[in-house]
Amino acid sequence: MKPIALSIKGLHSFREEQTIDFEGLSGAGVFGIFGPTGSGKSSILDAMTLALYGKVERAANNTHGILNHAEDTLSVSFTFALQTNHQISYKVERVFKRTDEMKVKTALCRFIEIKDEHTVLADKAIEVNKRVEELLGLTIDDFTRAVVLPQGKFAEFLSLKGAERRHMLQRLFHLEQYGDRLVKKLRRQAQEANARKNEMLAEQSGLGEASSEAVELAEQALEQAESRLEAMKKNRDQAKERFTEHQEIWNVQKEKAAYEEEKKRLEEEQPHVDDMKKRLLEAEKAAALKPYANRYAEAIQQEEKAEKEQTLAQKDLADQTAFFHQKHEEYEAWRRHKSEKEPELLTEQEQLSRLQEIEIKLSEAKQEEERKKAELHQKEEALHSVMNELEAVTDRLTRGQNRQTELKQQLKSLQVTSDERKSCQQAAEMALRIRQTEEQITKEQKRSDALNLVLQKLNEEKSTLVEKTKAEENNIIQAYEAVQTVYHLVCESERSLIRITEQARKTQQTLQMQREKARVALLTKELAEKLTAGKPCPVCGSTHHDPSASVHKTYELDSGLEENIKQTDMLLTEAAALSQEIFLAKITLEEQSARFIEQCPFLQKIQQAPNLEAAASYENQPVHEAFNTANIEWKRVKQDILSVKTRMAQMISAYQESLKKAEQLNEKIGFEKREADRIASIIAELQSSLDSRLKAFDEAFQDQSINEAEKWQEAIEEKDRAAEDCEKRIEKSIAFLAEHEAQKEKLRESGHRLEREKLELHYAAERIKNVIADYERELGDYAKGDSIQAKLRSVQQDLKLLREKEQSLYEELQSAQMRLNQAKSRASASELTLQEAKDRLEKAESDWLEHAKGTRFTRTEEVERSLIPAEELEKIKTGIDQFMDKLKQNAANLKRVAERLAGRALSESEWSETVTALQEAEDAFGAAIEEKGAAVKALAVIRDHHKRFNEIEAELKKWQTHIDRLDKLQAVFKGNTFVEFLAEEQLESVARDASARLGMLTRQRYAIEVDSEGGFVMRDDANGGVKRPVSSLSGGETFLTSLSLALALSAQIQLRGEYPLQFFFLDEGFGTLDQDLLDTVVTALEKLQSDNLSVGVISHVQELRARLPKKLIVHPAEPSGRGTRVSLELM
Repeated sequence: MKPIALSIKGLHSFREEQTIDFEGLSGAGVFGIFGPTGSGKSSILDAMTLALYGKVERAANNTHGILNHAEDTLSVSFTFALQTNHQISYKVERVFKRTDEMKVKTALCRFIEIKDEHTVLADKAIEVNKRVEELLGLTIDDFTRAVVLPQGKFAEFLSLKGAERRHMLQRLFHLEQYGDRLVKKLRRQAQEANARKNEMLAEQSGLGEASSEAVELAEQALEQAESRLEAMKKNRDQAKERFTEHQEIWNVQKEKAAYEEEKKRLEEEQPHVDDMKKRLLEAEKAAALKPYANRYAEAIQQEEKAEKEQTLAQKDLADQTAFFHQKHEEYEAWRRHKSEKEPELLTEQEQLSRLQEIEIKLSEAKQEEERKKAELHQKEEALHSVMNELEAVTDRLTRGQNRQTELKQQLKSLQVTSDERKSCQQAAEMALRIRQTEEQITKEQKRSDALNLVLQKLNEEKSTLVEKTKAEENNIIQAYEAVQTVYHLVCESERSLIRITEQARKTQQTLQMQREKARVALLTKELAEKLTAGKPCPVCGSTHHDPSASVHKTYELDSGLEENIKQTDMLLTEAAALSQEIFLAKITLEEQSARFIEQCPFLQKIQQAPNLEAAASYENQPVHEAFNTANIEWKRVKQDILSVKTRMAQMISAYQESLKKAEQLNEKIGFEKREADRIASIIAELQSSLDSRLKAFDEAFQDQSINEAEKWQEAIEEKDRAAEDCEKRIEKSIAFLAEHEAQKEKLRESGHRLEREKLELHYAAERIKNVIADYERELGDYAKGDSIQAKLRSVQQDLKLLREKEQSLYEELQSAQMRLNQAKSRASASELTLQEAKDRLEKAESDWLEHAKGTRFTRTEEVERSLIPAEELEKIKTGIDQFMDKLKQNAANLKRVAERLAGRALSESEWSETVTALQEAEDAFGAAIEEKGAAVKALAVIRDHHKRFNEIEAELKKWQTHIDRLDKLQAVFKGNTFVEFLAEEQLESVARDASARLGMLTRQRYAIEVDSEGGFVMRDDANGGVKRPVSSLSGGETFLTSLSLALALSAQIQLRGEYPLQFFFLDEGFGTLDQDLLDTVVTALEKLQSDNLSVGVISHVQELRARLPKKLIVHPAEPSGRGTRVSLELM
């Protein structure tokens, strides 16, 4: 670990931010931090521990009173590097804010990794503290004993007891991995191995019957099922062949009946189809005559229309001729009127236009005259206002000068002498500190009383919680015993089911043997019935047959045998499923019991419940009744499992919540107690401070009390406020008077300017009045009557009407001419159209009569009535065609089915028998397939179980060997003997290194050894090797010994086991050394550069300052308020 930079702001005497560059300081191997007593040297180490761990060792409660009294925020930032193969830099930042006079709270906290870019690894105080301790592998106690040695901590490692020193060495050299961690690891592996062994034992027990005999029985059952399947398959194939043949006959018979029914329906439709044919023929003839009939009817209508049009055209021609003559006369009359009136109007229009221009100029002149008058009036009012304001400003100026004189006299009477002020301020400051101390005592006393009440309530709450936790433990024990009871019930159910399964298998074998005997006897009977006297037996060849041999009781097959076999097979299948369910329930209960013990360690003391007696005996019951009883019993057990599991989980959850509350309550009580003790200490300190301050006040001001001192200060402050008020008012009056003087001068200038502008406006108004008189003379009488503008508009309107009327009449004349021409064209066209219509009518009538000859149609209306729409016509044709196709297809189908039947026939009863026979064969075949599948599955399961059983046996042997080894290791590592051995070895190594360094510092006079109890003793080689305890060392000897130990310890420390420690700080001890010994120590420290170790020395010894080449000078805070500053000094 190598420091790079440290920034401090607001800590103790530091106010402004100060940054220390350790890279520039540590290059020489040893450097010094120098400054007068109280300058803030030790605060540099405080800033380092505050940045890394959030604590200051010498501060009350680690953070109280660390903030500068004149600041509200404190910030520290420490950058350091860890170096292995490559260097990684880290930066810790913390900002604190004031909450009251003594306390601070964390406002910002960040732990940053610095590589190519900055990465925030943690941003909360707890997380940052955790990451720093994980990274360095040191607590704050280790850090201040071995790395940063503040005042009072230097010799602590030397005086530690053996056990405390070993624990510290365990952390410094990371020996925990060989102690508790190793033991926990062994214990965890042993628990896991035993759990694995128990799991395999449980799995082996849950496999059930998995012997070689069981495998052979399953193989025999599979062979029997395969033989039965082959027989059922042959029977099904025969039934399928017969079914296929009969199905073909039956389907063809149904098809023939449908065709005969269709033929009958077609014969009934024949008359309707003949009528449609006749109607279709008539429609086709009418369609052929329709064009001629249509042309004849259309020619008649066109001739009538042409005659009407000719009549209308002649009438329109006469009307348009009369209208044209009328419009022509009106147009000529208006042209004559216009030529007479237009010249007079043009002359009058010209004269009025000239007068209108003069009238406009007159109006503009009058408006200008009004504007000038208004401006003149405004100037007069402005002049009057300015003169009034000038008078008011002059009056205010006079009164302000008088008031300024009065304020100066008042200020002179309020001034206080410097001696009086100094005495008063001293008394007031002392009184203020006394009052503040009294208020703090009262405040802290209230806090103490409140904390005592809180502690009382917390202790009462703790007692209640302890009783509650004890009751919950008893309830959990009872519930755990219930879980054990249910577990044994599950095991008993499993054993009962195994017995029932074995009994069912025996029953199955017995029933199968009975079925085989019955089948042989039945075959014997059938063979005997077929024997004929004198003919040889197909089995033995004998020609003599004993009739008595064909009569036997066992020839009749038991009808209930197959049903019993089927029920037994079903029972075995259900029993296998139930066995798996019970096995899973047992494993689940075992796992949950283990979790319960893990969550509640006190359950380990609970003895296992004894095995319960069997809930029921099934040996004397029939196998099916026994299985039903076991199934019912299992359902009850499942309900018990669910109930105890739920109850246990709820109780453990409540218990863990109580433990959590108890832990929180203990932490809270501990914190409140520490806080109460701290407040009591603060009250005692405050009371002592109050007594000394009261005594000092009485000695300084014997004739005054604290209240009088406060009133004295208040009286002076009141005078100061009044004097300050007078000064402010005088300053304001100066500005006021200057402002009004300037305003007075400005108003005078404004009055002179307004007088000039008023005179100029008066002359301009007179000139405009003369111009108006000239314009009025030019207008003469026109100005008295109507306005010239109105007269001009009237003349212009008359001219416009003359021209527009002429244009309108001309356009009407042109329109009448055009309409007359259109009427003439219409009359000519109507005569020509009428002649053409008569010619077309004559030709259409001739064509109609010629083509209708020889048909029944005499009028065109008859043709229209006989026509059929195109869609309907197409529909009729399609219907006739379809009918004819159906007739042909029906005849062909009847011929085809007769050929397929070839004289064969099948009744409905014969067909039903065939279908039933096939269904029965299919059912039997399906049952045989299911039987074989069950046998195959049963064989596979038994084989898997047999294989797994053998595998588990082999694994159990391996696990037992592993468990035995772990037990031996646990016995060897029991306790912390191994760790203590390693710590002692490390301590011996540190002591040897420290002894060598001490010998160099003391010219081989002293050496360090480790005694039998793990403590340090001093060997005085100059006195024959006499050994004495370290407590007998002088101050200088203690310093040299502690320095040697610190150097040796720092040289061997590897942070987190991998990063070298490249520095340590020393903050005391040099003042106890004489000049020669000081030279020896500094020379030894200077040689450390070759060891890649930098040492920072904090001291105020001038001789030491002169020897070190690189120094950090700490400048103390100044009374003006400036805080501690640092600067680098190089030789």
